[in-house]
Amino acid sequence: MNKIILLLFFTLSVLTDGFSQLDNHLFEDRREIFPERKEKIYLDVGLLGFTKNNEYFNRIADGYTLFGYQLYPSLTYFPAENVRIDAGIYLQNDFGNNGFQTIAPTLSVKVKRGDLNIIFGNLDGSLNHRLIEPLYDFERVMKDRLETGLQAVIEKENFFFDAWINWETMIYPGDSLQEEVSGGISLDYQILRKDNFQVSVPVQTVLYHQGGQIDVLDTPLTSLMNNAIGLALNYQPDKNRVLKSLGLKNYFVYYTDFSFEKRQDFSDGSGLYLNLDVGLKWFNFMTSYWLGNEFISIKGAPLYQSVSNNFKNPGYTEEKRELVIFRFMHDLKILDNLYFSTRFEPFLDLQNNSFEFSHGFYVNYRPDFFLFKTSSVAND
Repeated sequence: MNKIILLLFFTLSVLTDGFSQLDNHLFEDRREIFPERKEKIYLDVGLLGFTKNNEYFNRIADGYTLFGYQLYPSLTYFPAENVRIDAGIYLQNDFGNNGFQTIAPTLSVKVKRGDLNIIFGNLDGSLNHRLIEPLYDFERVMKDRLETGLQAVIEKENFFFDAWINWETMIYPGDSLQEEVSGGISLDYQILRKDNFQVSVPVQTVLYHQGGQIDVLDTPLTSLMNNAIGLALNYQPDKNRVLKSLGLKNYFVYYTDFSFEKRQDFSDGSGLYLNLDVGLKWFNFMTSYWLGNEFISIKGAPLYQSVSNNFKNPGYTEEKRELVIFRFMHDLKILDNLYFSTRFEPFLDLQNNSFEFSHGFYVNYRPDFFLFKTSSVAND
């Protein structure tokens, strides 16, 4: 079976070329700078409605349902052609509970110098980093969306670069918990572009540190790292009414624990992540093959890990994980800023001879409304 699967992916890589990353562009909420909006104030409204049901019965990842919405309005001010300031609030309500599970103020300052964007405060984080699922779980946009710290982003036609520090837990002298900080680098460089065919090299790193010198704990520090390097092929045929794209994007993924005192089940591990994507007129289809060995992910989806994230099976491990995942995805445009997305994602666990699946429905709505120009208010 392993040889057949690997032969299939190799054959398809020779015959087809295309972009083959899980398409989350509708879930990106990057704060853009518009020079023509200088000295103007806008009301930005962000809304994500979600329901995702994981019909999982394995001992690695939990089966559960996420159902609710996020509302994150903000006032946006453009004091200069290259500066944007956002101040607002983030609210999340999980259906079935009274009130909001998360209420948090938000503040972001973004400055653009040439192609470089510097962000302080609330980051263009979560799925904006464009990380693969073994490094960053799609569900985090529903469970752990906010990131705060410092970020640098460069986005051009043939180059994407994102480096960030996310300060997760702050401590003060005498605290009985450790500080937590994560961060990483996401890079994609296009090495070849000819007509409708492109080749790029993605490189991704996620880091995590838990420690500190002013807490009252004797717990050793923890320092973990995930890395991925890949090769992406992208082809989009001209004027094809049915076939929109074909693609392949394959990665070698690596994990290491570089703490002074190793406390994880595995000190290092690796994985092979192969992805094939077919974009059709009606929907996108993507299939992924994962072969992992003693792999532990910092922020990635639990399914790819060799250690259990299952509530009822703590401490359970599987040195080898082998999955074939099928994804059926469809995005429906309702208005310019309103989209409905549906996903169905069954998978085969080849090591445990099991078949499980998840399905989801999402509403993304992100309009903005012009309020007034500050210069005209000052003149009045």
